[in-house]
Amino acid sequence: MRRLEAIRQLAAEWTDELIVATTGMISRELYVVRDRAENFYMCGSMGCALPIGLGLSLAHPERKVVVLDGDGAALMSLGSLALARHLRLPNLVHIILDNATYASTGDQPTCSAALNFEEVGFQVRHLRVEPGNQPDTPRIPYDPLEMRRRFERAVRRSA
Repeated sequence: MRRLEAIRQLAAEWTDELIVATTGMISRELYVVRDRAENFYMCGSMGCALPIGLGLSLAHPERKVVVLDGDGAALMSLGSLALARHLRLPNLVHIILDNATYASTGDQPTCSAALNFEEVGFQVRHLRVEPGNQPDTPRIPYDPLEMRRRFERAVRRSA
């Protein structure tokens, strides 16, 4: 299955969850599939989606938080996976879309096959997807400050 199709299927299940999408193509594809204020598009800072998701889960235990990650970004933040396992936050779900590459930086191979993400993290859904990016995926038209503000408003509305 292509990553875009996996995102399409996942997004169809979401209602009012706060979504933190990792940097690059995953954020861009989520934007194409289902843009909404409850999506935080993590532009830049590869490996930081799970730490942001952990903070949101701690600050808003009444809300379900979903981190939509890639295998390369998850590998860059193994300490956060271990922390998630330690904290066992019931409102946090970590979805890793694994195409065995750093798709956003040129499809360099990752070493994701050497690790069981589900054993390291907590409430991890590890989905293998085909390598490659969806051609002509548009950039997200919001500037970073606007992205942050619209997400913060969505979080406050739910509190």
